[in-house]
Amino acid sequence: MTHGTAGGDPDRLVDDWHRAGVTAALLQYVPFLYGRRGLSRFPRLLALAARRRGIRVTTFVHEPWVPPMRIPWWVLAPLQRRQLRRLLAASDAAATAVPAWVPLLWNRPEVIPVGSTLGEAPPTPQGPPLASPVLFSPFASGLRWPWIVAAVQAIGADPPLIVIGADSQGARQHHTAGRRHDPRWEWRGFLPPQAALALLARARLVLAPFEDGLTGRRTSALAALSAGARLVSSRGPLFDPAYQDGPAQLAATEAEFASLAARTWDEPDDALRRTARLAWYREHLDPADLDARLLRLVLGGGP
Repeated sequence: MTHGTAGGDPDRLVDDWHRAGVTAALLQYVPFLYGRRGLSRFPRLLALAARRRGIRVTTFVHEPWVPPMRIPWWVLAPLQRRQLRRLLAASDAAATAVPAWVPLLWNRPEVIPVGSTLGEAPPTPQGPPLASPVLFSPFASGLRWPWIVAAVQAIGADPPLIVIGADSQGARQHHTAGRRHDPRWEWRGFLPPQAALALLARARLVLAPFEDGLTGRRTSALAALSAGARLVSSRGPLFDPAYQDGPAQLAATEAEFASLAARTWDEPDDALRRTARLAWYREHLDPADLDARLLRLVLGGGP
């Protein structure tokens, strides 16, 4: 296995791959990964250079382009669409974690959820349930902060919220979390994966509402499901129907989210219910299965 970084000479990088015996490459695509304005010729030139060397190229689209919600983005969005279209034309295959994007990505990519990226969760909670609802990864893009605040107020726990993945100082500096910072919240800071999973396994409730809805790219929410936690999330324009009948509770409005969170908080939970949630996760999002599906696509072995 070898890795590359954005920038530099694509041909030289591909020469290094070729000498190392690389036969297939996976490009992780987020527009702003390759340039400050989300515009760069590098990924396409890299794909073209790889294919000239006989290296199969698969592009995983995590985000396609900015939505035209701001005046600068009205100009940027079409340029990013063109950039991605040309990259996919230079690729042998493509994948995305969001089914709603499939009709927009020209070569009909395979849908492969990202799932949890934290590793294996503990089989059972190691300690008593936490006294407060949990927010994991507070700097995730697209979090509906007003919904979170409304749910925390409706639950009325003490402390009102436990936050995993940031400290209070960092939150005050963050452009979104800082505006919603409450001095009564308990900030657990940045934790190693197993420590974060251990806390998620003890959570009575995890709050994860997103503006675009729950999808297979929301690794923080999926980490909570992998640990067997009760999760309240949201529907939205990108919502993946695969989660409609899953263990996550889903809301479409702020009022519904707050009410659902409070009701779930008050409902009893037990080992049997947790086992059912874990079984659903393993059936639909088993990491070994997701890895195998992606590997088959990258190597050209079919779905």
